[in-house]
Amino acid sequence: MTTPAVRELRRPTPGGPLVAFVHGLEDSWESWLPLSHALPPAWSPVALDLPWRPGNDYQWRRRPSAQWLADGLDRLGRRPDLLVAHSFGANALLELLCVRDQRVPDTVMLICPLYRPPDVAVTWRVFERARRAFERHIHDSLRSRLGKRLRAMEAEVVDLMIAKAVDRVGPAGFLTVFDQFCASASLRLDRVTARVLVLAGGSDPTLSPAAARTLADGMPHASLSVGDGYDHFCYARQPEDVASRLRAFVDAIPVVTGHPKGAAT
Repeated sequence: MTTPAVRELRRPTPGGPLVAFVHGLEDSWESWLPLSHALPPAWSPVALDLPWRPGNDYQWRRRPSAQWLADGLDRLGRRPDLLVAHSFGANALLELLCVRDQRVPDTVMLICPLYRPPDVAVTWRVFERARRAFERHIHDSLRSRLGKRLRAMEAEVVDLMIAKAVDRVGPAGFLTVFDQFCASASLRLDRVTARVLVLAGGSDPTLSPAAARTLADGMPHASLSVGDGYDHFCYARQPEDVASRLRAFVDAIPVVTGHPKGAAT
């Protein structure tokens, strides 16, 4: 299935602000459940189930990821008050931000996007480093999805599952991500009018704090938050801490209001 779908993360609050979440490559909409439960009760969180979910065949990559995300936003029925995206999904959102797509709200959070600063050349060394980071992300994503079940599983079984996942994703998955990473250097960040929080991790091999600073500085209304102990899947591993940073960001700019059209005030 490639058609995007909308999944409720919690029972919606009538009149509450609509918060939409966008997952990364080989990740699931369900990965947002821990973070959604740490959000204020008045918020109504939903997640987009996008074609780059685990187990996909990568046929969707013939179409830009930003278009798939736009389709998912259309299925919400209204513009969300807040949009939170991770990794590959965050890059799709970045593309929509740079063209000022009206389906995107005025307040967004980008968690560990795949960003290449313009002064970083695409070399074989960068390619190999990205490939190693990609395999680590597949490893960490699977372990994150296993959650508490991981404790009851033998290490050899987990390693075999990870190896099979890496083989299944294969070059098609990696090249999809690497192409997005390379293209990010040419994004017109200066055209972004939304208020953006870039969340980065000190232990994330993909987005260094320095690259995250360059990304945030390139957008007129962006701020940066770095968690020294965060890795690429910080939102799933430390949901309460990430939720606290998200609430502080929203509270600093009174945006989430439950406006009937999802517009910021």
